[in-house]
Amino acid sequence: MLDLGDASNIGELFELARAAEDRLGEVLWFRGHSHKEWKLVPSAHRRHQVLETQFVQHFRLRAPSIHPRCPAHADYASWLPLMQHYGLPTRLLDWSESVLVAAYFALERNTMADGHIYAIAPGELNSMSIGRYVPFLTHDRVAPVVAQAFGASAPDSVSPYVATYAPRSDRRMAAQLGNYTIHSTREPLESCPLSDRFLGRIGLPKNAINQFRRDLGTAGVRTATLFPDLEHLACEIADLRALGADGEDLENTDIP
Repeated sequence: MLDLGDASNIGELFELARAAEDRLGEVLWFRGHSHKEWKLVPSAHRRHQVLETQFVQHFRLRAPSIHPRCPAHADYASWLPLMQHYGLPTRLLDWSESVLVAAYFALERNTMADGHIYAIAPGELNSMSIGRYVPFLTHDRVAPVVAQAFGASAPDSVSPYVATYAPRSDRRMAAQLGNYTIHSTREPLESCPLSDRFLGRIGLPKNAINQFRRDLGTAGVRTATLFPDLEHLACEIADLRALGADGEDLENTDIP
């Protein structure tokens, strides 16, 4: 994996992202991590392997009573990204076409630790398995890996990692400009011996976190824009503070 350097503000982040695209030779996708120890492993592969099929089957059976626009029961390629975006552990790993969205997620839960933004060249990743193109989850080289999550038997040979497009059937997916890598292996993506051909990392030093948060707010990259629903709108508004004429904080933080 390539070390692309550190960014202390949005301007430097843009410069590093452009330099990474020049170096890796294509338009990149990005992913933010709050801690450098976190590996590029999908959430389902961090849990016991027997749970994956149980997760997706329970969700698929119970979601239609809650969510009005669920996919058809056998439309695995639409179900999997929907599950991913509502927090169910799946074999998908989220990436965004926007480096600013990735920066938001790198800082979202960060309590002053060094964060990272990963940059991936999706075509180059796929060139090592299916060819230099990015398919949809329904593609015949990808569909067996999707079906395996729902309990189907795996074919004799499947690609360990594939960068894919998927239906943006939910407003969150569209707002976050999301794409995916799908993983048939539990090995971290960065452990691939040829990862320096398709993968890089930009550091976000902990002393720059507050500056990044201000920059992202100015750019309109906020909770309510990336999670366009009433719950997250209310959460964003509830964070407003009562300020006096001179900017002093009027809130009594001692009240339990």
